[in-house]
Amino acid sequence: MSTPSTEPRTAYPEHFQAVIRGHVQHRVGDGALEDIPVGQKVDVATAIASLVLSWESEGQPVTVTLAKEEFDLYVSQGDIEVQGSNATTAAASA
Repeated sequence: MSTPSTEPRTAYPEHFQAVIRGHVQHRVGDGALEDIPVGQKVDVATAIASLVLSWESEGQPVTVTLAKEEFDLYVSQGDIEVQGSNATTAAASA
């Protein structure tokens, strides 16, 4: 039996923007990890256990998914900067 987590978690709005400020990677299918360019502005949509990042590269849409915990880690390390002040920290309830 596991103990519920008491680590704070961040609650994000349904849609928001962020900027990549450091080394952020995502996996394309079962392939190798790929970098998201530093300085890239991304639109972010929240899902149940992940966040969907999207942007345009050379006129083509790009969409990637990061697990919530992975996104939170990148934010806490300063690699992703959430734009605006709509993100709040809440105690984990599960």
